[in-house]
Amino acid sequence: MNDTGFISPKSIRRICVMLAIYVAAAVFPPSVSGQPAEGRSAGNSAAATTVDSLFADFLHYARLGRFTAAEAFAEQLLDHPQLEATRFLELAHGDRDSVNTLLILIKNSSIGDSATRVMELIQKGEHENRKSGDRIRANIENLGRGPQQEFFGQRALAESGEYAISYMVQALLDTDRSDLRPRLATALSRLGRAAVTPMTMALSVPDSDVRMHLIRALGDIGYAHAAPYLAKVAADPDMAEETRAASADAIARIVARSGRALAGTADDLFVGLAESYYRDDDAVRADPSLDTANVWYWDRADRGLRAVVVPQRIFSAVMAMRCADEALQLNPNRADAIALWLAANTRRESLLGMNVESDDPNETGDPDATRPSVFPRALYFTQAAGPRYAHLMLARAVRDRDTVVALGAIEALRVTAGATSLIGTEDYKQPLVQALQFPDLVVRIRAALALGAALPRSPFAGDQYVVPQLAVAVTLTGEDLVVVVDPNQANLNRVMEILRSIGFTVVGDTNFFRALERARGDVQSLRGLFVSSNLTDPSLDDALRQMRGEFLFSKTPVVVLTNPEHQLAVDDLVGRDRNLEGVDGSANDDALINAFTRVRERSGQTEPNSDDSLSLALEAVSTLRRMASDGRSTFRVGEAESALASALHSSDESLQTAAASVLAFLAAPSAQQAVADLAMYEVNDTSLRIAAFHSLADSAKRNGNLLSSDEIAAIVEIARDEDDLTLRTAASQALGALNIATNKASEIIRSYHEG
Repeated sequence: MNDTGFISPKSIRRICVMLAIYVAAAVFPPSVSGQPAEGRSAGNSAAATTVDSLFADFLHYARLGRFTAAEAFAEQLLDHPQLEATRFLELAHGDRDSVNTLLILIKNSSIGDSATRVMELIQKGEHENRKSGDRIRANIENLGRGPQQEFFGQRALAESGEYAISYMVQALLDTDRSDLRPRLATALSRLGRAAVTPMTMALSVPDSDVRMHLIRALGDIGYAHAAPYLAKVAADPDMAEETRAASADAIARIVARSGRALAGTADDLFVGLAESYYRDDDAVRADPSLDTANVWYWDRADRGLRAVVVPQRIFSAVMAMRCADEALQLNPNRADAIALWLAANTRRESLLGMNVESDDPNETGDPDATRPSVFPRALYFTQAAGPRYAHLMLARAVRDRDTVVALGAIEALRVTAGATSLIGTEDYKQPLVQALQFPDLVVRIRAALALGAALPRSPFAGDQYVVPQLAVAVTLTGEDLVVVVDPNQANLNRVMEILRSIGFTVVGDTNFFRALERARGDVQSLRGLFVSSNLTDPSLDDALRQMRGEFLFSKTPVVVLTNPEHQLAVDDLVGRDRNLEGVDGSANDDALINAFTRVRERSGQTEPNSDDSLSLALEAVSTLRRMASDGRSTFRVGEAESALASALHSSDESLQTAAASVLAFLAAPSAQQAVADLAMYEVNDTSLRIAAFHSLADSAKRNGNLLSSDEIAAIVEIARDEDDLTLRTAASQALGALNIATNKASEIIRSYHEG
């Protein structure tokens, strides 16, 4: 209760949580063996040595609302050397209300993380139980027993899902168990979505009767991702007419059940399914609660199904590749299938932790058992496919705002394509220019580097963005800018201070429009936005809609500082925008930083570190030098003068030297003066000064003398009096190239007169 006599929303929520736990304690009393002894404490490990007793103690103290003790028992339980998932599942089933208690704790208590880990252990036990071969075989046998056993057998096989198919197909192939075939056929038709993929792979079974059972079952189950495989069978002239007709009928029943049109040839359907996997649609994605997923194959040698286990995160990419490959087997000339396979392969490689811009065969990421031990890099395939397919792949990346796929496509274009392949009026060539305004900074720079290196002779739509993006790269520092918007000045200052304390450059404002304008001015280093749910003009919803409507900000990570009154609305926004994360507006340092970390990881933005920034800067300067030395390209290098001059103050000598060499091409007094200042500054290393004098000489040869009399006098002094003869010689070369009108040569010669 606050000093006004009212209970705050936060206090109400805390009271509700405690009520929920106390109700759980009353309604769901502990029923496992090993009730906690009176006076037992979490620190008394000698009294709590078994998994059973630790679980009982955890539930008991959690239901009493004694969360500190419950947390300690949970830690001991989860670290117990004899903890085993399937055994723990049996233990959890012994307390009929354990799952309800855990769900309450996860959502409404301070020990939600521990309760989540316990729940994950139960789920792991359920998963292990589902795939147990002994259990599946026993349930297949139950199909041939009485009605009740058959009912429970069917239900258990449905729970086993994809893991049951291999055993069921083998039972169907067993001629000694022909009595089970009708019951197995019935059980197949009652399986769920997870069983569809292995069933489609099993359509390669050599036994036509078994194939017919599978076809009918796929039609009964009714999921659309079976349709391409059924269409392939229906179009196969080597298949029996009865089989082809059954496949067509199964597709018709899937259409009727799903309400989805499935028109087109088999290769059309495979491309459609590949797109569904590529989008990671709910209908086809792997179980997100598991770390791994199965990619099923039909093993012709063993006449059976084989599961290859892959990291769950690459499952959709692998399956998109498989379906695109199937489409190409049926129609080798499908450009869309080729581009989709290349994009999915690039995404797969990135998800395995590899650099998609590299073709180094020695770089290894996490293993992918679906690929052979010697498998070329993704860039190899994209380069080999040629510019047309890299453009199509980039078009997909621009549409999806997919940083990884964009970088892979741009690198392939940079390596393989000349100006005529990169630029043109054809629709398929437009994505590279569009990438100059991509939401991700590194993609914008990479696109500019590729276009700049091509040295196009004629203007093209968007050419005005190339040099400015290269200029951004030249001055790239790896700085992390975060913008904070909160009408509450006190909270605005608090959040800004927290972010500054961990190394971010932070700007803040109480007005959203002013803050967004500041972000536009420094978008190259913008890493994210913190915005309060208390916005009124515009509202939070309108503010985010406007921000996402600007392509540059379409993927910017946003953390919403949430007022409890707005929690439901923020939850809805988060559900619709994966680059959004909500956190309590009054959250502490750790909660704010953790929320920001989560949303940044989801956004997929590339954030160059200092080494990457330097590499990009050097590559940009090199590209600008090629443009300047070529002299015939459509680009105006002078637009980068300010950035090049700034690079002269870099801490990296190689960047300073390179920038000076480009400034030497520019017929601007300010450019020549900047190079001269670099050469004459005594604090600089001698090697840098010598290189700068050489660039000054180059500038003078191309553009004549653009220096003031004072600057000329300073160069004469160095050329005449400098102790380091190498530096003095470099200065004399620059002086000679400047070809000044006065007779400074006589002055230098006379300085050596011996009277």
